[in-house]
Amino acid sequence: MRNLTFSDRVKNVFSSLNTDYESMNNLMQDLALGREIYDAENDRVISKAEANAKILDFSHKVLGISDVNDAKQVRRALRDNGREWLDIIEDTVDMKITSGLQESDWFNELVDSKGIGYHDRQDFYIPDDAVLSVAKAGTSHHDHILQRLSGGQTVSIPTELYVVKVGADINRYVTGQVDWNRLVDAISEAFTKEIQTEIYAEVTNAATKLPVTGPEYIGTGALAAGTKAQFDAIIDNVSAANNGAEVVILGTKSGLSKISALADVDWGANAQKDSVMNSGNIGIYEGTRLVTIPNRFVGKKPTGAKVFNPNVLMILPVIGEEGKFVKFVDEGDTQIIESLERGDYISDLQTYEVQRRFGVGTVIARQFGKWTITP
Repeated sequence: MRNLTFSDRVKNVFSSLNTDYESMNNLMQDLALGREIYDAENDRVISKAEANAKILDFSHKVLGISDVNDAKQVRRALRDNGREWLDIIEDTVDMKITSGLQESDWFNELVDSKGIGYHDRQDFYIPDDAVLSVAKAGTSHHDHILQRLSGGQTVSIPTELYVVKVGADINRYVTGQVDWNRLVDAISEAFTKEIQTEIYAEVTNAATKLPVTGPEYIGTGALAAGTKAQFDAIIDNVSAANNGAEVVILGTKSGLSKISALADVDWGANAQKDSVMNSGNIGIYEGTRLVTIPNRFVGKKPTGAKVFNPNVLMILPVIGEEGKFVKFVDEGDTQIIESLERGDYISDLQTYEVQRRFGVGTVIARQFGKWTITP
């Protein structure tokens, strides 16, 4: 939790509401993360609606807004008092972004993730026979740094600054058009999607760096009876190349659904049939787990290209944190700042952005497989 110093005006707001920064921060995080919210003072659980009302009332008092319908008052309140209110909500955004990544099955399967503080380094151990590819050149306080060790080396992944505009979302929240969860989600989901996009770019590029790129590990074609033997062989080869490790198949919902053409679902267990009905894929293919990447369109319009190629399936060994070939460094410490100079034609309510630093790299220390689905 941040060590913040507040003005006398904000201290008086805490006092008037019989609360403090730690209690309000806990309330904000509990609501944003969907936790049960307990009111210790009155020994009861409070509803989401009541929690939302408490946070909004607190926000209005910190900002100095008494009439949300007075556009000039709202604009001046954000201008004059917005900095301290933004400082207070940044902790919740930090927690929401971290939680969103940890709850992603495919992120957990692929990514060796570490958090660092600003000006800190976080080293990953790399075996001698690994192939290193750092995704970003790095514009932070350090570039990637290699250090030789007995039997391998370490690498420090560089971080870059990423920015999400949130001015309109803040305006809608303080005027009561959206609730607390919607504001926090709008900020955190944007960062989560950006992180996932960077990671997926590394995943799809990683197959070109494999020690072995022949048909034993790379396949192309329709998933049908005629290709089942090669597909199964790749799964076996990936496991064998990693000392008999468990293997998972990673893909989008539509891509994984095509695997059902290789397996007679009518002969599967009831739980397997239910998985087809609920998710579009069979959940487990002859003992191999299927992990879904939620797909989405590039940009905000629901048309055009999608972020994740639905025709690519990755066949990956499950071998612990060090064996995960995507290395992700998150500096955390989300900051919400004013991003533009005010002028006659720039709305004060559109001048906020969220900033956060992270970095992505790929280390190919283990053999894996890839199948590209064709018609």
